[in-house]
Amino acid sequence: NNPNIPAGPEEKSGLVVLRVAEVAQFQEKILRAILNGEIKDVVVTPQQLVFGTQILLRNSNVAGNMKMMIDDEIPRSRQRQARIRAANTMNALQKISSNAAKIEREMSPAEYEEFANLYRLVRVELNGLYELLAEKEREK
Repeated sequence: NNPNIPAGPEEKSGLVVLRVAEVAQFQEKILRAILNGEIKDVVVTPQQLVFGTQILLRNSNVAGNMKMMIDDEIPRSRQRQARIRAANTMNALQKISSNAAKIEREMSPAEYEEFANLYRLVRVELNGLYELLAEKEREK
């Protein structure tokens, strides 16, 4: 906390969730474009996936933001479903990092697809979590 740097605007947990979903969509899109030959001469390394996921988790505090969102902004009747979506999200993010960490060579096409599918799962779960917000919370 540097007193010479003004505080940034406080972000709502729902917006953080949407931003992480957007990052997941971007990652998925890049991996699929490489896999489909739409982007030439670009390689994504397993280490990039590991470090990128660690940075995403740290900088977004997505776990804490999902918990706050579930506890404070999602109607009680939808909280169980929200907790399942949050757990699926964290499991997929952890799987990206742990599976990529095991690869010590260039990734195969099947691995590009596996990681793209995991990023898609993260995006779908986070968007579904956001949709569980009460209408008035989504309008904020």
